[in-house]
Amino acid sequence: MSLLEHQIVLGRCLQATGVDPLAADMLQGLTIDREELARLRDLVHCPGFRFTRHVQRSWCIGRTAGAAQLTLSLLPVELRRELVGDWVEAGGGRALDVAVEAAAFLEFVAQRLPYPSHALAVCRMEQAAYRASDAAVRFKPPDPSLLDDPEIILGTGKNASVVRFFAEPERLFQAIGANQPLPPLSDRTVSVLFAPGLPKLYRPARSDEEAILEKLSHPMAMREFPPGGQYRHAIQALFSVGAAEIQPSS
Repeated sequence: MSLLEHQIVLGRCLQATGVDPLAADMLQGLTIDREELARLRDLVHCPGFRFTRHVQRSWCIGRTAGAAQLTLSLLPVELRRELVGDWVEAGGGRALDVAVEAAAFLEFVAQRLPYPSHALAVCRMEQAAYRASDAAVRFKPPDPSLLDDPEIILGTGKNASVVRFFAEPERLFQAIGANQPLPPLSDRTVSVLFAPGLPKLYRPARSDEEAILEKLSHPMAMREFPPGGQYRHAIQALFSVGAAEIQPSS
């Protein structure tokens, strides 16, 4: 076995999530004889290697929990530990792109939260903030004249979203910050738009913008929108901040 292959095996064993770090799939695609395999088993089962794996797991747990700190703070301790543990066991907490991994973990968490709930709203907010912030450094306002083409296909921006809160956001976050009981869930939601081109990455979403973004969840041509300045103004406002994007033609 070459030095490179030896390093590959050790790297795989270090990141293994199972009890046996040298399971059969760790050796996939490598040529190794019995003597080399025996030495590897001695190495990966020694106290030092086990300690290194423990340190890495602890680091992954801390990194994952820190990426969704606000959302996790609203959950019972046991559920919080379960969510983070399940994510790390599945290989999470190791990605180099923190924003992408955080958004993916928050999506994982969102699937386990009840609707409606304040925890779900905060989870979606953190996820939206990561995506918009990550894209903001590369965002350049598009040319508004592109919308003059009636055949242009628009869709929702991949780094933009509308988050619906089940209470006034200011009241909710004041309660969270003061560690006080959260306000009751309201039937009337408050919608906030997150997009990479917004100065603060977010602002209140207007009802007409929500309606347009709902339509754009299935891309459509500009000519399909009703004529008139009101629609055009709202579409242009969304387009200018990356909440609506031109889609490639099929």
